[in-house]
Amino acid sequence: MMGFKVIISLVCIILLFFSCKGKPTEADTASLMIFVVDNDSQETPIADVEIIVSPGNITKKTDSKGLCRFELSPGDYYVDARVCCIGPGWIQYHEPVSILINESKIIKLHGCLACL
Repeated sequence: MMGFKVIISLVCIILLFFSCKGKPTEADTASLMIFVVDNDSQETPIADVEIIVSPGNITKKTDSKGLCRFELSPGDYYVDARVCCIGPGWIQYHEPVSILINESKIIKLHGCLACL
């Protein structure tokens, strides 16, 4: 009888261990917000800028407030964007970012509304 209880306890422990190794839960994710603004003194938001987060090549465009948000697993990423700017014509961003569990990071990229 005692051996049966030990076996049941071991099975429960094993099941708990493997059930915790599944998909990341919402609590295991991190938030990355990209904010694209004009170089003017008001930092006017720039909409419709394509943002790519890799690895994964997750692509989104900024909204009317110049924002786009990514829910990611913790880890190391690159934020890529090509933002119009008078003078050089374009600014190519390739920003490294490390995100920890339950962390929210904001990256601000600058461009020019005048050339849009």
